[in-house]
Amino acid sequence: MSTQIGEQALPRAAAKEAKTPGLKPEVEVACVVCGGNTFEIICSAHEIEVQREYLRAFHRRRLRPEAPPSALADRAEFTQDYSTNVEACRSCGLVLRNPRPSRKAIFLAYRRDHYGPERLQSLFEAQLEWERPRARALRRWLPSGARVAEVGSFVGGFLAAGREQGWEMLGVDPGEEVDDFCARHGLPVFKGTLDEAPLLPASLDCVAIWNTFDQMPDPHPTLRAARRLLHPGGLLAVRVPNGRCFRACTHWLRRARHTPLRPLAAWLLCAMAWNNLLAFPYLYGYSVPTLDRLLARYGLERVGARGDTLVRLADAQTKRWAAWEERLSKAAFHLAARMEALHPRCQFTLAPWLDVLYRLPA
Repeated sequence: MSTQIGEQALPRAAAKEAKTPGLKPEVEVACVVCGGNTFEIICSAHEIEVQREYLRAFHRRRLRPEAPPSALADRAEFTQDYSTNVEACRSCGLVLRNPRPSRKAIFLAYRRDHYGPERLQSLFEAQLEWERPRARALRRWLPSGARVAEVGSFVGGFLAAGREQGWEMLGVDPGEEVDDFCARHGLPVFKGTLDEAPLLPASLDCVAIWNTFDQMPDPHPTLRAARRLLHPGGLLAVRVPNGRCFRACTHWLRRARHTPLRPLAAWLLCAMAWNNLLAFPYLYGYSVPTLDRLLARYGLERVGARGDTLVRLADAQTKRWAAWEERLSKAAFHLAARMEALHPRCQFTLAPWLDVLYRLPA
């Protein structure tokens, strides 16, 4: 165990209190995959604070001078924007924030998230661009006119992409501002959680949980609801930040403190920043093995997995050179992930994000 991972590769920063009102790391947690309660620190609370400060400076430099403060939302400012240890379960390897805020505090924080109309529109356009290929890829798994629910629908990019495919879409999200945004665009959203949604058992062809599963303090109520709502042969699509990749990156940063490898540290910090891995703003970092173990408890079998990068962050408020920097850094991750996928025992360590598909047996 080390409390020095990457500190020498980052600028110095003074420790500060969490800036997200109401979110404080006060609850010690057990592993939601295996129930284990022994953990190894892979990134200390102080290191997370240093990474947060670096990330803010990184994106301020890449945003145009006229960009409003709200432009930092989901770039360098997140709901999980407090400093705590990032640990790994010694039994199954799940990566998680520990301690973390209470479930109630987290739910209220997501409900009150604020972006502003310009940032919401920008996020919708970027998300729709990213979601269209994923919706097309899902067509081979889903019937014509499929009924699809998305948990954590956010600004509605996947809802719009699914509607273009002729699917009957329903979003599920507790966020007040994003739900209002979706309503203004004619995208149906239930304000709440999947287990509260007014849906009949075995009525869905697919439940999609993009970029949200990792933020659920307890995923089991959602998984029970998905199991109940999917008909036999139905699909669960999950997208999560890759805990294996974050753990490997912190290890490489530690090694890159040494002079001959400093250029590697600079590139790695840049690539992690553009993929929202720095400061690890998630409750959990799942991997393919931990997802398999968790979802097997609900009778779900994996039918596909692929590594990916984060949705595009650059927009009209981003400097042109920074937009190219993002493209190049993500292209390098894509190439590494594709090469890794050629290995017959691929563990998807080199991909910052994972798209994984599970099916409920017929």
